[in-house]
Amino acid sequence: MIPWRMSFSGIRDYRPEQIDLSGMDNHIMITGPNGAGKSTVTYAIGAVLYSSKVDIEGLKSRNLLPDQTWKAQIALVFKNEGEMKIDAATFIQFTLRMVQEPGQPIKKEYSISMGEDIDQWENTIKYTSGDRQFNFTAYKKDLLYKYKIDPDSYYLIWYQQEVNQFAVMNPEERFRIFSEMHGIDQTQREWEESMEKLKETTETLRTAKYSVDNKKLELQISKSQMERYQSNQERLINGASQYIESLLQLEVSLKKEIKVLEGIVIELSSQMEEVKDGISFKQDKKDKLAEQLTKLSLEKEELEDIQNDAEDSLEILNTTIQDKKKAIVELETELEDLTKRKSQITRSEKEVHAEIIRLKKEIENTSDQFAEAIEQHKQRSQSHRDLLSEIAKLEYQVNEDKLTYEKHSKRLEEYKSSHAVSHTIHKFEQEIVSFKNEHLALTNGVQELKKERELLLDNRDLSKRQSESLSYLRSHNMKAYPLRELVELDEHALLKDERIFNAIKYTIFFQGKHIAPPNDLYHVPLMEVIPDRSVDVIPEIHLKVKEGIKNEEIPHAIKALWWAGQFFKNGPIKIVNGILHDSMGLRGQQEKERYILSKKAMQARKQEVEKLISTKEARILELDKLIETNTKMSQQLNRIIQFVREAEAFMATDYERQSRIKQLEEEQKTLLELETLLSELDGKRTNLNVQLLQLQANLDAVKEAAAFYEELGKMKGKYDHLLALKNQFVELDKQYKQQVANLDVLDSDMTMVESKLKKLKRNVEQLGEDIEESNRDLTRTKNQQINKVEEKDLAAQELVGYIQEITEMKVIVPKIYSEIISGLLNDQQPSLTSLKNKREDGKIIFEAARREPDIDPAAPENYEAVKQEFERLENEFKRTNILLEQDRDRAEQLKDKLETTINMRVTEIRRRFQTYMSHFQFEGNVDWESLEDKKGRTHFKLFIKARKEGHRGTMEDVSTKARGGKVGKGVSGGEESLSSLLFALALLQNLSFKPGFIVLDEFDSALDENRKLKVFDLYVQELKRKLIILTPKSHEENYLQRFSKALIIQHDPTIPSSKIVGIVKKE
Repeated sequence: MIPWRMSFSGIRDYRPEQIDLSGMDNHIMITGPNGAGKSTVTYAIGAVLYSSKVDIEGLKSRNLLPDQTWKAQIALVFKNEGEMKIDAATFIQFTLRMVQEPGQPIKKEYSISMGEDIDQWENTIKYTSGDRQFNFTAYKKDLLYKYKIDPDSYYLIWYQQEVNQFAVMNPEERFRIFSEMHGIDQTQREWEESMEKLKETTETLRTAKYSVDNKKLELQISKSQMERYQSNQERLINGASQYIESLLQLEVSLKKEIKVLEGIVIELSSQMEEVKDGISFKQDKKDKLAEQLTKLSLEKEELEDIQNDAEDSLEILNTTIQDKKKAIVELETELEDLTKRKSQITRSEKEVHAEIIRLKKEIENTSDQFAEAIEQHKQRSQSHRDLLSEIAKLEYQVNEDKLTYEKHSKRLEEYKSSHAVSHTIHKFEQEIVSFKNEHLALTNGVQELKKERELLLDNRDLSKRQSESLSYLRSHNMKAYPLRELVELDEHALLKDERIFNAIKYTIFFQGKHIAPPNDLYHVPLMEVIPDRSVDVIPEIHLKVKEGIKNEEIPHAIKALWWAGQFFKNGPIKIVNGILHDSMGLRGQQEKERYILSKKAMQARKQEVEKLISTKEARILELDKLIETNTKMSQQLNRIIQFVREAEAFMATDYERQSRIKQLEEEQKTLLELETLLSELDGKRTNLNVQLLQLQANLDAVKEAAAFYEELGKMKGKYDHLLALKNQFVELDKQYKQQVANLDVLDSDMTMVESKLKKLKRNVEQLGEDIEESNRDLTRTKNQQINKVEEKDLAAQELVGYIQEITEMKVIVPKIYSEIISGLLNDQQPSLTSLKNKREDGKIIFEAARREPDIDPAAPENYEAVKQEFERLENEFKRTNILLEQDRDRAEQLKDKLETTINMRVTEIRRRFQTYMSHFQFEGNVDWESLEDKKGRTHFKLFIKARKEGHRGTMEDVSTKARGGKVGKGVSGGEESLSSLLFALALLQNLSFKPGFIVLDEFDSALDENRKLKVFDLYVQELKRKLIILTPKSHEENYLQRFSKALIIQHDPTIPSSKIVGIVKKE
């Protein structure tokens, strides 16, 4: 939008004027002496564009008579071209008509006319204050949103002294203007509001905590009183229960005890009678045993006399035996050799000769049998060897069959059959193919996810169809933007708020008018999107222009935001609950549901993609292992299948193995029979051999006896005398042994008698001791009887006392007594000692509880009331604490957002400002700070600092002056103006809006010629827009050559009248 022509009438002392402002890049100078009315032109421009900075009354001439009607009109024509071109006709005229009757307020009428040619208006809209639709507010909105004109923003009109104002401005005011220009003031207000809310919540929390602490202390006191009351009641009940229960048990126990003691006394009396009877019986038995002891003593004396006589007879026999033994020894010595030989001969001489004949005949018969046995054994041994050889062969074959059978059985048991192995191989091969397919799919998926991760790291999140569309549009040299790169959810949005955009959030916007879309996503030409107003946020749907996008992309973002907002205005095409409704039907979500329009969603998607990549890569590694394992298993089974087939073939020859086993069993049976026969032959052969040897030995012995009998005939007399002596000796020995035996019998009888005597003595002594012990038992029993009688009397006295106490407790605590008496069990009774201790403890507890002071019966009810109030206050405190945390988080987020935005904007301005100042040999800096005053209010300040290159010391703000109205401190007027102009240029460069012109009043008033040229050239170079400069000075030719046109204001104060003379530079 380029200003092309301006006309006005009735403005101050100006006659009707028409000013040619045409030319897109033609710079215009408006000059004239001070007071001529140059600034009036800027006021007129501001007035027709509805600037709040212009007071309409100031446009009225002061030379009008009081009764004269004031009529005025201002018309400003724009040509629709340049970077801020809008969707409208080629020429647009904005008109302001004003009428003021004497004594009446000013009546205003604004109008907007459009047409392809100037003064050939095809459409005109008039705006008046009384119109319901086309009123002044509508006019202001149309200017802002449709025609992109905001006269109160610094990028369009700089009124008188506004260019230099930044240098002299207070840093706090400077920051306020900077904040408004960049839209930071809204974020600042939100942050300040959040801080105020945080302070309020903090104070509320402090008050709530104070109330909770007080109520907690009161609760502790109430709880202490309640616990004391409950403890008292518990001790009262427990003590009374224990006291009554122990008394009742003592009553029962003492009654039982008295009965038991009475029984014991009776039992002890009967025991005493029994003991007395036992003493009498034992005394009688003792007397009888004494008589038996006397008889045994006499019998012992008789046995001792018989034993002495027997010992004398034995001594006489022993002397006679020794004499005979001496005579035998003498003869035996003489006949020693003959005697030895005779001792070995048992037959008579005649028997010896008959035995020799018999033995010779028997030896002959036995020799024949032995020879026959040897021949039979030889034949059977050969058959045995042949059979062993055959059995060994069969056993080897059977063992081999067994080993082979076990091996093949295990193999078939493991692998079932060759068919099963083949089936398993086929299964593994199918799994390998399946795993490889899954591996390929996962690998492709991971590659896609990694591409998506790269896009996410670059803050981009594109679906497959979006990527396809962007590639297609780039191939046609068209810039394109996904919706999410232009807009985003605002900070108040939740993730679920994004669902309403599912049907449109994958839309592609492109710079062009028409294409053939490569898929079914929305493809929106930006050139055909013409918003009726400029918006950067739509709070109703939590959508705003994305932060941090490039300046040249902001118009596209505004169009995208406006386009998205149209779906939620209940028009013919609308979105309801995430479903797009149009005249042809319904449309659901464009892609699989994902959150892409917020930073939270991006972060969540990044985490999800990382997790998916990790999961899929882990699955790929798992598949690699599975493929490797299955491949190895398949290869191994391919090697094994041949062995399985061999095993199946072996199992088919089972009948051959069974035949060999049966043959082996038959041969082993035959071998066993043959070995039995050989064993019998061996035994027979051995017996016959032994028999032959025995017969031969017997024959030799008999021959020696025959030789002895020949020698015996020579010494027969002496030998017969020796035999007679031996026979006498044998007889005497028999008598001696008989006498010894008789003496042993006497010794045995004597031992038995002595044993009986000892036993009788022990029995008599034992009976005496038993009688004494019984007498002692009698005495003890009598004493016990006396003691038990005394215990019974004492128990009766105690019982009376306990019954009296029970009666008292029944009166004092009847309810507890009734409960105890109804629940009392008599099955198991503790000991009296423990019952007495229990009674004493219960009585002490009960009496102490009865007499305990300051017990409040209403303590439980008081505690419950205080507890409910405490819980209410505590819940309120927790809610307030949660709100405080939320407010604190929001304040921190807003502060971070505010500081980030300020830093970003200040950094951009600082960089440009430093660059611009360096052109004039100055060092410059732009900085900011925030300070909190004593009242907790935060003040933001923006500093513009300047210093000549080479100068030392710290840079100070250009607004710094000496105190107390003194001079000599701060920068010069020229430097002040220069820094303000260059700061203003940096501000203009940093704004997202790029209008086609700018009006600067008194742009160069404090600059020398050299700096003026440089500053002007910088403005032209950096802003790249039409400059309308108001200046009161005369200028050098080089400066004048920068302008295409000059408007000279002439004023004649004598009439008074002002007019404008236009001059055009010749090329």
